[in-house]
Amino acid sequence: EAPGSPNLSILAFKGGFHGRTIGLLSCSNSRPIQGVDIPSLAWPKADFPKYKYPLEENVAYNKAEDDRCLAQVEELMEEASKNGAPVAGIISEPIQAEGGDNHASAEFFQGVEKIARKWDVSLMMDEVQT
Repeated sequence: EAPGSPNLSILAFKGGFHGRTIGLLSCSNSRPIQGVDIPSLAWPKADFPKYKYPLEENVAYNKAEDDRCLAQVEELMEEASKNGAPVAGIISEPIQAEGGDNHASAEFFQGVEKIARKWDVSLMMDEVQT
């Protein structure tokens, strides 16, 4: 077995910002905005739900959007494992503010938690907005 750390990855969500270190930049989606020219790790990024407002008039659409994003998280988890860099953790912001004011539902985050438990990976909530 080769020395060093295992080939693992962190799954993040598109639109998120998690910091300026190489690992966290690999989880962030705003590198072009920051003008950072540092190589990053090829870690998976899932879509973050994009809801229609007002919420009470778009319940079915927004639930379908949650379901679509959660299915993509599952697909990316499987793909990362097949490609030899299994996901060790999932990182998300409850409110994304780097590219707007994007919120996800409690049901969405409960689904993400369920996926993390299923795959036995860490779930990291990167919260600075509320």
